[in-house]
Amino acid sequence: MIEKSEGFTNDDLLDVLNGQKEVGNRYKSHFFTMFSQLFCTIAEEVISEFGDKGKAVIGNAVKKYGEERGRRIAKLVKSLNKELNLKNFFIYGDLDAKNTLKYKPKIVDGNVEIMGRECVFCNGCKEWDKLDYGQIYCEYIDVSILKGYNPDLKIEVPTTLTKGDKKCVLRYIVKQ
Repeated sequence: MIEKSEGFTNDDLLDVLNGQKEVGNRYKSHFFTMFSQLFCTIAEEVISEFGDKGKAVIGNAVKKYGEERGRRIAKLVKSLNKELNLKNFFIYGDLDAKNTLKYKPKIVDGNVEIMGRECVFCNGCKEWDKLDYGQIYCEYIDVSILKGYNPDLKIEVPTTLTKGDKKCVLRYIVKQ
């Protein structure tokens, strides 16, 4: 539909504001969903153009991004005169996990296991049928963030939703 010849009016703007209030978040996407879709679209284009070399470049970019996130978390923790340990990683981490994941943490043999059964990132990949590209992100991101934060800490990621597993398992190895 073409706007009226007099352009957009204050009445139109008021209708928009009232409409947005009425609709609320019903048709909105979570920002992390949009991030996953952007990531997957970029990965798809780069890999389509450059093949395995493009896939390696995307993987390296995820590692670089993750390590930088980890360094920034470490900088915050140090600025608070805290230790770069796993407890502070969880306390001061940059991901709003409560609003992006449905997960359950538990202690297994002195280690921390986080089992994610639903993830906004994975859902975004699924919505656009791009799980293959989302796998690249999930393969590297958690290991890289922890490496950037404190390379002495260890994590295993044996399963991810983007690979089709029933849950993501992040196993933080504390007990040696």
